[in-house]
Amino acid sequence: MEPLGFFLGVVTFNALVRLKEPMRKAAVTAVSQAMNFTEVAKGAAYGIKEEVEDIIAEAHYENMKNKMGPLNDYEGEVDQQYPEH
Repeated sequence: MEPLGFFLGVVTFNALVRLKEPMRKAAVTAVSQAMNFTEVAKGAAYGIKEEVEDIIAEAHYENMKNKMGPLNDYEGEVDQQYPEH
Protein backbone atom coordinates (compact mmCIF):
# COMPACT_ATOMS: atom_id res chain seq x y z
CA MET A 1 0.00 0.00 0.00
CA GLU A 2 2.91 2.34 0.69
CA PRO A 3 4.22 2.36 -2.91
CA LEU A 4 0.74 3.25 -4.23
CA GLY A 5 0.48 6.28 -1.91
CA PHE A 6 3.95 7.40 -2.86
CA PHE A 7 3.16 6.98 -6.56
CA LEU A 8 -0.10 8.98 -6.21
CA GLY A 9 1.79 11.71 -4.35
CA VAL A 10 4.42 11.97 -7.09
CA VAL A 11 1.76 12.06 -9.82
CA THR A 12 -0.26 14.71 -7.97
CA PHE A 13 2.84 16.85 -7.36
CA ASN A 14 3.87 16.55 -11.00
CA ALA A 15 0.37 17.52 -12.18
CA LEU A 16 0.33 20.55 -9.90
CA VAL A 17 3.75 21.66 -11.13
CA ARG A 18 2.64 21.37 -14.75
CA LEU A 19 -0.67 23.15 -14.09
CA LYS A 20 0.91 25.95 -12.09
CA GLU A 21 1.59 28.26 -15.04
CA PRO A 22 -1.80 27.82 -16.81
CA MET A 23 -3.61 28.24 -13.48
CA ARG A 24 -1.60 31.38 -12.77
CA LYS A 25 -2.43 32.82 -16.21
CA ALA A 26 -6.10 32.04 -15.69
CA ALA A 27 -6.04 33.69 -12.26
CA VAL A 28 -4.31 36.80 -13.64
CA THR A 29 -6.85 37.03 -16.47
CA ALA A 30 -9.77 36.62 -14.05
CA VAL A 31 -8.46 39.31 -11.71
CA SER A 32 -7.76 41.63 -14.65
CA GLN A 33 -11.32 41.23 -15.93
CA ALA A 34 -12.70 41.83 -12.43
CA MET A 35 -10.66 45.03 -12.18
CA ASN A 36 -11.92 46.21 -15.59
CA PHE A 37 -15.50 45.50 -14.56
CA THR A 38 -14.95 47.43 -11.33
CA GLU A 39 -13.65 50.44 -13.26
CA VAL A 40 -16.65 50.38 -15.60
CA ALA A 41 -19.03 50.07 -12.64
CA LYS A 42 -17.34 52.98 -10.86
CA GLY A 43 -17.63 55.13 -13.98
CA ALA A 44 -21.32 54.29 -14.35
CA ALA A 45 -21.99 55.00 -10.68
CA TYR A 46 -20.17 58.33 -10.93
CA GLY A 47 -22.22 59.28 -13.99
CA ILE A 48 -25.47 58.40 -12.22
CA LYS A 49 -24.37 60.35 -9.14
CA GLU A 50 -23.61 63.43 -11.23
CA GLU A 51 -26.98 63.16 -12.99
CA VAL A 52 -28.85 62.89 -9.68
CA GLU A 53 -26.94 65.87 -8.27
CA ASP A 54 -27.87 67.93 -11.33
CA ILE A 55 -31.54 67.01 -10.96
CA ILE A 56 -31.51 67.90 -7.27
CA ALA A 57 -29.80 71.24 -7.94
CA GLU A 58 -32.28 72.08 -10.68
CA ALA A 59 -35.24 71.16 -8.44
CA HIS A 60 -33.78 73.29 -5.64
CA TYR A 61 -33.42 76.22 -8.03
CA GLU A 62 -37.02 75.82 -9.22
CA ASN A 63 -38.28 75.73 -5.62
CA MET A 64 -36.34 78.86 -4.71
CA LYS A 65 -37.58 80.63 -7.84
CA ASN A 66 -41.20 79.68 -7.08
CA LYS A 67 -40.90 80.84 -3.45
CA MET A 68 -39.54 84.23 -4.49
CA GLY A 69 -42.29 84.86 -7.01
CA PRO A 70 -41.95 87.26 -9.89
CA LEU A 71 -39.83 90.30 -9.04
CA ASN A 72 -41.95 92.60 -11.21
CA ASP A 73 -44.85 92.33 -8.74
CA TYR A 74 -42.75 93.89 -5.97
CA GLU A 75 -41.32 96.76 -7.99
CA GLY A 76 -44.70 98.50 -8.20
CA GLU A 77 -45.25 98.27 -4.45
CA VAL A 78 -41.86 99.79 -3.70
CA ASP A 79 -42.41 102.58 -6.23
CA GLN A 80 -45.80 103.45 -4.68
CA GLN A 81 -44.46 103.50 -1.13
CA TYR A 82 -41.26 105.33 -1.94
CA PRO A 83 -41.81 107.51 -5.00
CA GLU A 84 -38.30 108.97 -4.77
CA HIS A 85 -36.83 105.68 -6.01
